[in-house]
Amino acid sequence: MQERRQAQRTPFTEPIFYAVNVLDTRELKVLNLKAMAVDITDVGVGIKADYPLEPGHVLRFYDGIKHKVGLVKWGIPANENGGYRIGVKFL
Repeated sequence: MQERRQAQRTPFTEPIFYAVNVLDTRELKVLNLKAMAVDITDVGVGIKADYPLEPGHVLRFYDGIKHKVGLVKWGIPANENGGYRIGVKFL
């Protein structure tokens, strides 16, 4: 399998607070959520979250990270106990 990463990942285990806009029954809502960072690069961050973020979601970060905005590139279930592993590209 060919490596597609643009930068070397560095372990980074910190809580991350962010906001995301979601459409809920024809109403746009802003969710303020918390996730746990897993790793970070100059171009993105890997997180574990309870909320099922999807590719295209835009995250606005509050604390725990120097970047202010990120775009969800992928998300998969983390395990059978719930939660999701998500890849975010910084904008």
